[in-house]
Amino acid sequence: MSNIPYDSLTLAAVVHGLQPLRGGRVQHIAQPTEHDILLTVYVRGLGEVYWLLSCSPQWARTYLLSHRLPNPPQPPPFCMALRKYLQGGTLVTIAQRRFDRILDVEVRGHEGHTYLLSAEFMGRHSNLVLIAPDERILHAAKLVSSRISRAREVLPGKPYAPPPAQDRPDPRTVDEKDFLSWFQQETPQDPAEWLRTRFEGISGFLAGEIVARAQRLDTAPNPESLWRAFRSVFEVARRGDWQPVLVRDEAHHPVGAYPVPLARLPEEQQHARSNIHIALQHYYVVAVPQAELEAQRRSLQGVLQRVLTARRNALQQLELGVQERAKAEQYRRWGETLLAFLSQVPKGVQQITLPDLYSTEGATLTIPLDPTLTCQQNAERYFARARHVEQNAERLEALRYRLQTEQMQVQDAVQRLQAVRDLSELMALRDEIAARGWLNPTAGVSGEARPSTQEDFEGRRIRVYLAPGGWQVLVGENAEANDYLVTRVAHSNDWWLHVRAGTGAHVVIRTNNSPQSVPRQVLEFAAQLAAANSPQRHSSLVPVDYTLRKYVRRPRGAQPGFVTYTHEKTLHVSPSGED
Repeated sequence: MSNIPYDSLTLAAVVHGLQPLRGGRVQHIAQPTEHDILLTVYVRGLGEVYWLLSCSPQWARTYLLSHRLPNPPQPPPFCMALRKYLQGGTLVTIAQRRFDRILDVEVRGHEGHTYLLSAEFMGRHSNLVLIAPDERILHAAKLVSSRISRAREVLPGKPYAPPPAQDRPDPRTVDEKDFLSWFQQETPQDPAEWLRTRFEGISGFLAGEIVARAQRLDTAPNPESLWRAFRSVFEVARRGDWQPVLVRDEAHHPVGAYPVPLARLPEEQQHARSNIHIALQHYYVVAVPQAELEAQRRSLQGVLQRVLTARRNALQQLELGVQERAKAEQYRRWGETLLAFLSQVPKGVQQITLPDLYSTEGATLTIPLDPTLTCQQNAERYFARARHVEQNAERLEALRYRLQTEQMQVQDAVQRLQAVRDLSELMALRDEIAARGWLNPTAGVSGEARPSTQEDFEGRRIRVYLAPGGWQVLVGENAEANDYLVTRVAHSNDWWLHVRAGTGAHVVIRTNNSPQSVPRQVLEFAAQLAAANSPQRHSSLVPVDYTLRKYVRRPRGAQPGFVTYTHEKTLHVSPSGED
């Protein structure tokens, strides 16, 4: 069952119940949330009355509360404007504008001028507007400039322009003759749609209710039965003879409140209340927190799912490095074989087949080569790769254990999120997720990132990414972190990257003193991180320079993060990782 809307009929019933406040004094004004205003009105014989007006995009509404809401210590500008002009004033009129979802509240200020507070309950266009006696806007809950709406500006000092009025008759004033005449002339195929578009302020929900009442009178609604159903609703509105109900679904959860019993719903789901204000409060006190809980739950669910996906991807990449550990012996054999047959390997070939030194059966080895290197340089490259794989073995195992542990922690958080039943419990879980660093987005390229800790880099904001093959890539997040990364963390044979001729993050690839072993794929991964963490992040192609750390120097007296460098090469990469 969908929720019941706060429509013009509901507003009419609320306005009827607000009339005893006329002549009351506005004692206090608070703005508990961005879209909510709470007026505390003193009425002789009633005492203090709490009146909520909300221009929430989802929950625009007004009704009386049975309790005061929390008052923020620092009132927003709109609240301060309301206090300046309305606090201490007297409520003169409280009226619905025609049969629209607009409430006009006139307040005579303490200095004698009368101000208008116009509450527009129109979905995402809802607003609260304070209007001076000369019909100029003093302030509004939502300021609307011409860049947002060319049709209607809502800014202090501008003349107040009301929302466009519907050129339709007020259904409370329509008589039987006009109703039947219009229906017969227009012969609508869809009575509910005709009601919604023919008369002012009739919501789709109310139109459906009128048709349901007509069907109770006649299985196949005709103009006469539709008129009787129409009159049964608006005669109540005209007389103010409301019979409000709180509506619950089959699971007994409140789904709305309405000022009249509903023919379209079973009677057992409708619970009578003494007035519409109580019915609305019983609904919204449950519906608003529940909706906020579900919205926050969906948001955190998305965050945790992205973190879980990142951990899984990181573990898959890590497995490549773990599996390559088994190739260390192969790399060493290839290097030794190349050195043994040094004079037999011509320069410029992409592979060579040589006798296997470790075989007693005359087997051969086919060895891939870098054609730009000499045979000895290729051998040294394989020895370096073997050393790197072996040196990484213990670190990769520890990193894999940490990632697997964190993956289980994320899965546990997902299960706990599904079991959360109230906002306070959810916010506690959110704080825990934030403390683990899971709310921080990645830099926009593939790879695993974890937040640095004080134990890692003495509190500097340096992020650690896991590149394909298990290579560690470090990214500085500000000038201090960049400086610390270059001067204290990076070793002389680590690769250093930075966008060419611009500002941005310093990026370091840890090479374990084997820079020649770093695959081009890893260099491109790091270059994408450098591009994504620079002002050029939205460009399609970004030039990124890379060189060894030993060729990077911070000039004497330079600001933190400023360096000069030589021996650089350049990669052109897409910050999004799409080349």
